[in-house]
Amino acid sequence: MIEKIPIVDIGEIGLESESPSLESFQKVGVQLDSAFREIGFVYLGNHGLNPSTVAKGMESSRNFFLQSDEIKSNFKREINTGDIAGWVAQGREYFNEDGQDIFEIRESFDIFSLEDDAKIPESLDREDDLKIYQTLGAEAIQLTSRLLKALSLALGKDIDYLNDLHRNMMKAGNKTSMRTLFYPPIEGSIQSGSIRCGAHSDYGTLTLLFQDKYPGLQVKSAHENVWIDAPPLKGKLMVNIGDLLEMWTDGLYPATIHRVIIPEEELSRKCARQSIVFFVHPDDQVLIKPLRTEENCDKSYVTALQHVEKRFAQTFKY
Repeated sequence: MIEKIPIVDIGEIGLESESPSLESFQKVGVQLDSAFREIGFVYLGNHGLNPSTVAKGMESSRNFFLQSDEIKSNFKREINTGDIAGWVAQGREYFNEDGQDIFEIRESFDIFSLEDDAKIPESLDREDDLKIYQTLGAEAIQLTSRLLKALSLALGKDIDYLNDLHRNMMKAGNKTSMRTLFYPPIEGSIQSGSIRCGAHSDYGTLTLLFQDKYPGLQVKSAHENVWIDAPPLKGKLMVNIGDLLEMWTDGLYPATIHRVIIPEEELSRKCARQSIVFFVHPDDQVLIKPLRTEENCDKSYVTALQHVEKRFAQTFKY
């Protein structure tokens, strides 16, 4: 039977709850645990993130991407020089875990810091843009912290176990990032092998995904080896597992492969598609080994930084 991505109401620990109880974290943790074991993806209801903040982020992002490539090049990401923040032009990043010969139609912008001197997608007013991303980032970090508490309990750990490994989100010494994505309109015939985003898993602990109203996201069922549509649901936030949490849980929570296809419906093709992604990573030097592993195990494990640098080297083309 083909799975459906589950919906979990997290109102008891959402941002509108001022001080969630231990019982609330335990209750939500059980539901998240069930969803992540099954497919690695979940829709969250009553998460408490301000929809106005998300809408402003989408608008600021769109204003940036609609500028000329010449202007956007002033903000380009240059991973070969160590500058990993900024604009990623079409063709600079390549996901292909399906092994297909594909052509990706998208561009993006990566933000790793929310400080005043951060590299952000500047469009009309840098000060306003910065405030928008700072607000959205702060809310995403707060919600992530609550999700990590629920998952710590579900995994049999102290409530702050995972939070203690993610102390520096969006700061130095941690590769948590906010990515704005832009899939341009597609007019006329489509080049063979074209896709909006190729098949891949995410690199970190968790991913929070804000979608616009357009379809295209698909999740690969590990049980039946088929693609499942993951359309945007009004008021719902999508969250999925990344490589590092799969490694931590020894495969209990799968880092499910996903992609963004070009819709069959012509009207959706002709509209630009947007999303904002919050990639949650542990602090750089955190050692990633299964939670059930004995402390004196002498097997060699990677750090969070080593894993993300390996994945960047595999996907970025400079």
